[in-house]
Amino acid sequence: MVGIKGNRRVVYTKKAIKDSILTLLEEKEIHQITVTDICKRADVNRGTFYAHYKDPHDLLQTMEDELFHKIVKYIDETPVNEYSDSLLLNVLELISENRALCKILFCRQRDNKLLDKLIVIASKADLEQISEEFSKSYSHYYMRYIVCGCIAIVQTWLENDLPESPSEIVKIINSVSTINYNDLTQAEITLK
Repeated sequence: MVGIKGNRRVVYTKKAIKDSILTLLEEKEIHQITVTDICKRADVNRGTFYAHYKDPHDLLQTMEDELFHKIVKYIDETPVNEYSDSLLLNVLELISENRALCKILFCRQRDNKLLDKLIVIASKADLEQISEEFSKSYSHYYMRYIVCGCIAIVQTWLENDLPESPSEIVKIINSVSTINYNDLTQAEITLK
């Protein structure tokens, strides 16, 4: 039935439109892409595009929001003591499954607010329990440091076309984070 959420034709059309913009973003910046470009590549008419999205920016924003909603859902579903393993693995598997979009978001889009969004997402996590021994006065530095470090590792992973598995990247991130957490904790003690 037309118009019902989950209709196979609608799902297929949205997927074709999303695939189209991802392909175009490999060649151009978002501000250079037109609705006509997307429609030609997706083999849909403009009316179909406008039934779902306002413009290419809205389409990309929708795709980014869907990805981040999944990450927030993982945070909500994962116990705090499993963040560094289960949560990180789920997020990296999600990135792997959405490789083309994540390459665009993490590596190619200069004007997006990815870091800010990830910091907001990280702040939804119960960081007080993660770093109980780290004082509140320094925890925001630690969080920003870890998020930026994780982004750099994920960017490198994506730029190299994901040669390691998500579980190998979890090990890399956790080993780097542990080393740096210990260094930061020692630095905090020294500053006091």
